[in-house]
Amino acid sequence: MARFVNDPNRLNHTVTQKGKEYNLRLLQRAQTIFTTLLDLLPSNYVSSIEGPNYTVEMKAVAVELARIELALEDISFDQDFRQTRSDFLWSVIGYLLLVNNKLPPLVYSDEEFRTFLLNLIRIYFQGSIPESMGDVVELFISGGVQVDENFLLVRGGASGLDISDQFGFSVDVLAPPGGGFPPDVFANDTATRQILDLMRPAHTLFRMSPLGEFWTPCAGTWGSTTTTTSGRTGRVSATGTAWARKKMSA
Repeated sequence: MARFVNDPNRLNHTVTQKGKEYNLRLLQRAQTIFTTLLDLLPSNYVSSIEGPNYTVEMKAVAVELARIELALEDISFDQDFRQTRSDFLWSVIGYLLLVNNKLPPLVYSDEEFRTFLLNLIRIYFQGSIPESMGDVVELFISGGVQVDENFLLVRGGASGLDISDQFGFSVDVLAPPGGGFPPDVFANDTATRQILDLMRPAHTLFRMSPLGEFWTPCAGTWGSTTTTTSGRTGRVSATGTAWARKKMSA
């Protein structure tokens, strides 16, 4: 791998000088430096393997130079926050965005964690606007997101809201049709609410409701209309089953 070029196949982007991946990078870089040092010797030094004292000493020098070079490469990647290491990005910026260093209860790879922090920074600088609230939800939950501000619903009438609800907004998460129950729904819900609490305007309250389509069997006859337990109605099929849209409010 060329020097001072970010390897896209690299898994660990931390500066911790240990681990199998780091040792492999160190060995490859040290071998390159060792070969270069041997090429600088006069022709009367013919040994190219470890054995004579000078080759052992050169090997030790090559290993230490490789350590320094790898560390300088990692530091050089910190010049741009969009390409820096996730641990450095967290120590400089991430802890400022999350209260008491409290991270969402989710498991990330190194690259996923860096992407999460970059998206968090992008959303933060957008400001506390409805679009930002929707972007927060999309960090954890796939599907359509609709953000409705209560004061606009009150203006439209027939919303069931009044002036006391003006400082609130609702977030409806629309699961893909036939997608079933979202994976890790409880962990994602907790993480979403945690970040929404940070990004929303301080004087507002919010309500988040997952909306999805699920196949629910309902007794009935062909062509009749059946009301489900959620109050929704559906058309009964030939097998005596009604497809009903249910709403789960959290």
